[in-house]
Amino acid sequence: MTNVAISVFGLLLVGTIYRLATLRDWTSDLARKRLGSLLSWWIVATWVLLCAVGGTIIASLLFATVSTLALREYARLAFHHDDESGQPAIEPHFEDRTNALPAMPIMVVGYVCIALLYAGLAAGADHTLLVCLPLACVIIAGSVLMATASTKHFTSNVGGIVYGVTLTGCLPAASILLLPSNPTPSLALPGWFLLLIGVTEVNDITAAWFGRALGRHKLAPTLSPNKTVEGFIGGALTTITLATLIGPNITDMSHATSSVFGLAIAIAGTLGDLNMSAIKRSAGVKDSGNVLPGQGGILDRIDSLTFTAPVALLLMKVLS
Repeated sequence: MTNVAISVFGLLLVGTIYRLATLRDWTSDLARKRLGSLLSWWIVATWVLLCAVGGTIIASLLFATVSTLALREYARLAFHHDDESGQPAIEPHFEDRTNALPAMPIMVVGYVCIALLYAGLAAGADHTLLVCLPLACVIIAGSVLMATASTKHFTSNVGGIVYGVTLTGCLPAASILLLPSNPTPSLALPGWFLLLIGVTEVNDITAAWFGRALGRHKLAPTLSPNKTVEGFIGGALTTITLATLIGPNITDMSHATSSVFGLAIAIAGTLGDLNMSAIKRSAGVKDSGNVLPGQGGILDRIDSLTFTAPVALLLMKVLS
């Protein structure tokens, strides 16, 4: 595990030095954005390694914080207040900013469900919790809205908070089930977890690189105009190659199954990114927030992970 930490932070240090050396005008908006992005990558890398060495309890606490912030961003994008009743409703809007948070009852339901999810995982619950929690969220949300007589847009409100809890909580939380239950600062390497995070991020980065360098054909022009077919192919090939090389060394997969894992992550990551793009486009915004300097909001950072984490958990059960 120590070697992994040294490698990750070593690469970040090299990238940081290169980025600083290539900056020409340190006062420009581009320079500030790139410096902010570098800071965010250091924060993300530290967060990932703390999850990897801390076991399920520490990871659950860290993921709970991220999911709570992500749910808050999601609510600002997905909900707005009806002019007549003041009740939250999930409808498309095209303002160039995010909305205020919806009425408290629906948000309390979301936060309680997120807390129950990670408390259960910290206590040792298995994947059954990820399946059952959205069902419980339906019951809790419906009961709360009925008790408060908040019946206007009832189905869209219940459906919206269940989707939000699932998207920002249950799906990325599948990552925790890839970790060993006990802290492992120098013991067994949490290979599945590190492989998932590593190839997910590599797929995002290299798809953007190939897209900028070679992109000619739009992949999903309505949802994400900057994504290209060439970028997807370049990112997928890089992800498959990385998974094939690393997978057999840190997991019990063979080279062949590692290749399948890499392909699945490339596809799932792209779909997760597009799914979040659709949510942001319906709200008329480019970024979900500004928590991470130079990278936008929490949802912008975990968009791919929302789809890759459950896929990785499924593949671990099937391919392991």
